[in-house]
Amino acid sequence: MNYSRPELGERLAADYVLGLMPRRARRRFERAMGGNATLAATVAAWSDRLAPLDSITAAEAPPANVWPAIERRIGPGAARPATRRVPAFWQFFAATAIAAGVALAVFVVLNPAPLPNLVAALADRIGLSGWVEAAKHAPADIGLSTMRLGIPERERPRWLRAALLLTDQALPIANELPPPSR
Repeated sequence: MNYSRPELGERLAADYVLGLMPRRARRRFERAMGGNATLAATVAAWSDRLAPLDSITAAEAPPANVWPAIERRIGPGAARPATRRVPAFWQFFAATAIAAGVALAVFVVLNPAPLPNLVAALADRIGLSGWVEAAKHAPADIGLSTMRLGIPERERPRWLRAALLLTDQALPIANELPPPSR
């Protein structure tokens, strides 16, 4: 809609201030007003022009039979806001995912896997048999260098340091770091 026409802007501003616009038109007009200073000024002028009417008239409660008459005309429950329902497929999917997660958690709690045996089996599979026994007796600070792999010291995982130590690919950490400057 072309809001730049002055007569259209005046009419719409008056309708906006009086509350006569439908909800969608009101939202559209508010968006247009945010980007058009002339429209915003026109609405402010209409608000100032009609403000004395608010102070002159006293607030008056409607008669008691008005609300029941409105409810009879629109029907019971029509005034309740519509709720969006999640499709049944997604409800089923979510319930299945939750059930699978709970089942997995219960299985892990009831059947804990012995971790050292799994680590030893994995080490044998990748060709590092005896790694578990060697790692048990290794010093706490291994101090390996993975310079050949292009990984800085602080980003090295512990398993990589231990694996490099066992495969003779490790260099002492002193060769990697420059002497401290003071």
